[in-house]
Amino acid sequence: VFERFPASVRGAVVARAQDREPHQIRLLAVRVVQGHDPTKEVHRAAVGQATIDVAPHKEVLIPFDVPFAELGPGWFCVTAEVEVDGTQRIEGPEGGGKRFGVPWPPEEVRRVDLKPNLKLGGAVIERIRSTPDLTEIRWRPPKGAGDAELRMSAGKHRLPVVETTDDPRTGVRGTLTHPLPRTTNQLTVELARGKETASASVDLP
Repeated sequence: VFERFPASVRGAVVARAQDREPHQIRLLAVRVVQGHDPTKEVHRAAVGQATIDVAPHKEVLIPFDVPFAELGPGWFCVTAEVEVDGTQRIEGPEGGGKRFGVPWPPEEVRRVDLKPNLKLGGAVIERIRSTPDLTEIRWRPPKGAGDAELRMSAGKHRLPVVETTDDPRTGVRGTLTHPLPRTTNQLTVELARGKETASASVDLP
């Protein structure tokens, strides 16, 4: 668990015992990893090597702090690795968990806020918004196509998908990626459904 502050991310690794036995936990590593690829480590936080006792059905919190000065612009997750009872190693959270962003310099980013109402392979692209933190595309997937995915390219550069959200009340899906570089004149959007793809380009004002 963590919170984003102006100069750093501060939080804690939560170790919870889910059975009736006491355990000993040793924190091995706290890693900052890429938001779009949690297997890629970009920074390792300094942690103590103390062994901590966890009572049955209780939890302990081991704090950490990651200054933004040690990270470049991007979207990241915080993952941890612990050793249980001197034998078993566990990593988590699965999939990287919550994301946080470090903004790009404003002069490097193209600000965009469009409502193109673009129809693409049965989907509708409702809004495209780019800020120094992110590019967010809000869209409605085709009916019955829960496996549909959206991909974006700024010119010839593929933008990594950091996160996808669903709003069950409205049926609108949000795809989050990196901000658009200032030199971007055209955004290419691709809808993938299994082996089928459809793409279209949007000119940026």
